[in-house]
Amino acid sequence: MPHAPTADVARLHRLTRHFATEAVQAGDVAAFPPPAALAELPPVELRRLLDGLLTIRPPREIPDDDVRADLDEMLAAESAQRVHDAGAPDALALPTLEATHGTPGPLGEHVALWRGDLTTLRAGAIVNAANAQMLGCFVPGHTCIDNVIHAVAGPGLRAECAAYMEARGGRPEETGRALLTAGYHLPAAHVVHTVGSIIEGGRPTDADRALLASSYRSVLDAVADAGLDSVGLCSVSTGEYGYPKDKAAQLVLATLADWLGAHPESGLRIVICAFADVDVAAYEIALAARGENAPQRA
Repeated sequence: MPHAPTADVARLHRLTRHFATEAVQAGDVAAFPPPAALAELPPVELRRLLDGLLTIRPPREIPDDDVRADLDEMLAAESAQRVHDAGAPDALALPTLEATHGTPGPLGEHVALWRGDLTTLRAGAIVNAANAQMLGCFVPGHTCIDNVIHAVAGPGLRAECAAYMEARGGRPEETGRALLTAGYHLPAAHVVHTVGSIIEGGRPTDADRALLASSYRSVLDAVADAGLDSVGLCSVSTGEYGYPKDKAAQLVLATLADWLGAHPESGLRIVICAFADVDVAAYEIALAARGENAPQRA
């Protein structure tokens, strides 16, 4: 989760006091430490409290212009620092599978495998593995990609998703579709939200495979329809939704290859973001299984 630079502690105090007071008045929480107790907390702890308050906060307006400006400035500064610390990764500059693995054809030409933090990637869009309520995760400190993306983007993202859900009468979002929103404070210009398959017992059925493939196809269609040049993919459904990482990696590569084959005119750069070693390993094995994993070049 993002951490505030300690330079503007006064702003952090103002924001935490404001959203703590709002949360109590709105009934989001029963009580919160008084201002005197908040003043004793170190900035890191104060930022963690603010993050929790924003995580549980329903998608309502921030009527105070000064508070809204303070929050926007803080989130923008945090995002810029995260991008800088990550080396300013750019989807269009990352080497593709052709260069890193000797992968032939459209898959090698258009797709990159990158280990990194998706919320630091400059791209036309990044993918969010959303839940069916489409409002983000409301559990403070939860490390799911849905929570992390909303935390970095800021409350504007939840508000836009809420407007979409209201327009469809609050009905849960169907699995396998995609919604394009703005990126707000993310370095990516947009976020593409998709609800993936939920797997019982770790054994995907044919229907599960079809729905997960539909999620990825819908993402690529949404990005292409918007005229974007690049997209960063997260691993949809492989966390708490239970889709085995190795099987998901095989399906993703096959789906990307099929989509690129059906869109030969596309110049889309697709970045598979692998956050941990286990994710990288799953794709390395999947590439080898396709017979497309030549020895890496120097």
